[in-house]
Amino acid sequence: MPDWTRGEPAYLQVAESLRQKIRNGQLGPGDQLPSYSALMREYDVSITVARSAVAELRSEGLVSTHQGKGAFVLDGAADAAVPRDAALAAMRRELDALSERVARLEAERSNPR
Repeated sequence: MPDWTRGEPAYLQVAESLRQKIRNGQLGPGDQLPSYSALMREYDVSITVARSAVAELRSEGLVSTHQGKGAFVLDGAADAAVPRDAALAAMRRELDALSERVARLEAERSNPR
């Protein structure tokens, strides 16, 4: 069930829960994700949230969807299911390093030797 006090959209929380299930092997390659109605019941969310969570996993290349059949875990998804927080932290570190480099270059450019 999403934690409404976290300030993170419900669909991202549901996607992270499913991502964890893929990462820890509860959902393996070829396994079908629960239906939208099952996700709605399990997480107490709307169909819009359930669809958005599955779309998030699809955009990350973890699942493929087939109209009328459902969503299925792709091969290699467990290795690719990086926790969202870890991915964001890595991006922040890269952005900080890039910002420092740009600041150094700007300082060098404004103070030519």
